[in-house]
Amino acid sequence: MQADALLTQDELDFIQNMQHSPQLNLADPVSSLLVNGDRRIQSLLTRLVANEQVTLQAQFNNQQISFPLQLVEDEFHALHLQLGSPEIYEDGPQLRPWRLSMEQPSPLRDAKGKASGLLVRDISFKGALLELRGLAQAPSRFDLFFAPAGLPPISLHGRLRRRIGPDLAAYDLSRSATDEVERLREYILQAHRQAHPELHAQVSS
Repeated sequence: MQADALLTQDELDFIQNMQHSPQLNLADPVSSLLVNGDRRIQSLLTRLVANEQVTLQAQFNNQQISFPLQLVEDEFHALHLQLGSPEIYEDGPQLRPWRLSMEQPSPLRDAKGKASGLLVRDISFKGALLELRGLAQAPSRFDLFFAPAGLPPISLHGRLRRRIGPDLAAYDLSRSATDEVERLREYILQAHRQAHPELHAQVSS
């Protein structure tokens, strides 16, 4: 390995193991790596992170996983690389976020826990395909909670993109609160691990 390499082999191995560990919270600030390299590289990375979004990307078959990165300085002035929750995309004519298809449509609920007439069929961290039940028309927007079995409710703000046939509609979720989108991304990541164990096994190998 070159003397000015950004990451050592041990650190690269650690990144691979991070994706495989089911107990790991990728957004946890203690999940960091020491950035090796001379001051020119550290200075360049600091400027990039300060002005642009920096990501670590992996390509597997027709899927792309993108980890947001941050540089954090500790009390000893050493720079550490932190990994956030990954964004998962599907390749195709257009790169689009990976969508989780629910085995059973999951109703969006109001603040009191009452089921609405909007049920989640497919969901990504940016949008959702909803089934309409008992509604004459699709609402132009909603503020409801996504709470499939075992998941603490995630607050979502949806805006109608388009109707798809008589009982389906696509909604944009990008204006939901940042921390709620982060929780949704973590939920989808766990589902992706279960749906594609062979991909995550490759990451850890």
